[in-house]
Amino acid sequence: MDNPADRSQSCANPGFANRLQFAIAAFGLTAPVLTFLVAISGFVPSVKIAILVALSFVYFSICLWTLWQMRRPALSALSAEEQMISSFNAAEESEDFIDEKLAALEDAREFFGSSLKPADMFRLVASRVGEIVPFTAAVLFMRSANRDFLVARHSYGSNALLLENVEIPLETSLAGLALLSGEIESTAEILKEAALFPDGSLAGFVAAAAIPLSQEGDIFAVMQFFFAEPVKDFGELRERLEIIGGRLSPLFLGSLAYEKSLSSALTDPLTKLPNERAFFLVLENQLAESQRFRDERPLTVLAVDIRDFEEINRDYGHSTGDRVLSFAATGIISQLRRMDFLARSMNDEFLVVLPKASARTASEIIERIAKHFSENHIELSADEVVRIWLNFGWATFWQDGDTTEHLVNAARQRKQIAKLGDLSNVLKFPKEYVN
Repeated sequence: MDNPADRSQSCANPGFANRLQFAIAAFGLTAPVLTFLVAISGFVPSVKIAILVALSFVYFSICLWTLWQMRRPALSALSAEEQMISSFNAAEESEDFIDEKLAALEDAREFFGSSLKPADMFRLVASRVGEIVPFTAAVLFMRSANRDFLVARHSYGSNALLLENVEIPLETSLAGLALLSGEIESTAEILKEAALFPDGSLAGFVAAAAIPLSQEGDIFAVMQFFFAEPVKDFGELRERLEIIGGRLSPLFLGSLAYEKSLSSALTDPLTKLPNERAFFLVLENQLAESQRFRDERPLTVLAVDIRDFEEINRDYGHSTGDRVLSFAATGIISQLRRMDFLARSMNDEFLVVLPKASARTASEIIERIAKHFSENHIELSADEVVRIWLNFGWATFWQDGDTTEHLVNAARQRKQIAKLGDLSNVLKFPKEYVN
């Protein structure tokens, strides 16, 4: 490796060095002559002494200046080397600083295992990363179901509510470019990015950067940061984000795996509805709210099943029965309010939580569902259709029970009574057989 001092010395101006040597030699020859002339002059002794002292001072100054000029290249090379060492130390200190901040995240992951939901993990990660890279807002993007768009699953910071659930194109967005290239992408031209987002969602931002999160080369998400202040050094920003990106992927993978397993445990695989376990979790939560505000927060539970479902399975086969279950699930949920919760219980039974619904409101919802199924049917073929009817039972908090078990049992009992009231299920006997 070349010595920086040698390079600096070789770059010195040779003409200047020659002139410097000539000037020193000339002064060295002239100084004795001037000293002799002063000694034999007619000046008073005090003046002679002053002149000789001045000549000595000039000669001494020239010697010091010459020494400085000869040593300056070596000092410059030393300064460059010190700067290089300083930059290396700064880089090491920066990486240590990042490691220290992110170590808390890994400690949290070890403490919680994989039981942190993605939303909680994202908030935890964003708060820590904000201490390393001071951003204004952060968004976690994941691919949509058809993989043509990126969907903002979680957001943090300024404009978080406006950025939640935003869909942006894969091909032209900064986050999409990061996903496709597998590299960190950044931009100071936020106006182009703002055109892809809802109006006002990027207001106040002037720059952005995106980190792809991957597992074994497969990118599963992109974390994008927005900045309200101009980024002074994008190179330094990218270096920090590269260190951060490799540490974030394992954190999100654990929480996403937990969410997937939790979803599987609480989801019916056929209808994709929540299962009975999820239903009771929601009902307990809603029941607690109704118990706190009994007069202001009514609550009703519905129990619904498909009339003559066993005959459908027997006559048309279980594959048609599965289609009927999915058709029933889709039809029921289409007539519910946004706050209502539908779950599949067992066999052909569905359970519904109707928050803030009195018995009258529940009756209106039941009529709406029944009307929907009276107007719609399943086409088995061009010549054959299946029309289904539902049995309903309901129970209202406090009037029919004050626990989850009481409400569900009361709703199921009413459903059974409704089945007995169906004339198609009434068997008729001749009078002589009647007691």
